Amino acid sequence: MNRRPHIDPELPWGCWLRIEPVDGGAEFVDDATGERWSTIREALWHGRLGMGNGPIGIIPALEFLHGVLSQWARRKPDSGEMTADMFSGNKVFQGWYITWLIREGLVARQDGLTAEGWAVLHMLMATRPQDVREERPGRATVAQLLELGFGPEEREARLSRVEQAALDWGVGFRRAKIGAWPHVILVKRGEGQVPVLETSWSLRFETEDQRDAVYEWLCVRLDRWPAWAEMAGRSRHPELTQHLLMVLAVSAAHATEDPPAISLT
Repeated sequence: MNRRPHIDPELPWGCWLRIEPVDGGAEFVDDATGERWSTIREALWHGRLGMGNGPIGIIPALEFLHGVLSQWARRKPDSGEMTADMFSGNKVFQGWYITWLIREGLVARQDGLTAEGWAVLHMLMATRPQDVREERPGRATVAQLLELGFGPEEREARLSRVEQAALDWGVGFRRAKIGAWPHVILVKRGEGQVPVLETSWSLRFETEDQRDAVYEWLCVRLDRWPAWAEMAGRSRHPELTQHLLMVLAVSAAHATEDPPAISLT
């Protein structure tokens, strides 16, 4: 499947495909090439990107692509922070992966996501398999990735908007006071007949200003909240605490860099 010369970054990738009934099911047809796919995700992975199933399968591969594009949409990824957070410190794999995304025209190193990159992100957000949606917590929409936690208003207003939006995601970091101490907590909706909210992780601070500074750092990285929530679910406190401190330390080393301008164009 060749690259299409004109792609609307506000529409999901593959919106030009036509659904055709086949033997009680359906296929997605590209009338320009005659290619047929059982899902739009397969049209992207196998057709557009020319990738096979590989040892991990298409679902984990596209979930990882989704995570990388979400981070790039949210902010200009610092190579060190992305290496520590998403690539487990493997700079070789990260370098190959980003080079691949650039070669495929999904990202531009300086300008962020391309028009096709935005379209792919919209499609991946809209077509996540139901079993994956059940396993992983809800996440911000593409529109929220663009603006939530940014803006000219005072810090408290920005942080409160993130907390309010996170109520609809089923998972989110929040600020709290436990006893006499300010905390950042991770709240996740549980399972069962009455899926109440549960605190799956917490971190105590000496002052509210310290807590709010860390919470603001988390809000800028809200695209990573679902993955970090999974980490907390696997091992409760130790793994997530260690990981966040490592990523925070790496990002602090690049704190003097200017934040990126985020745009769909």
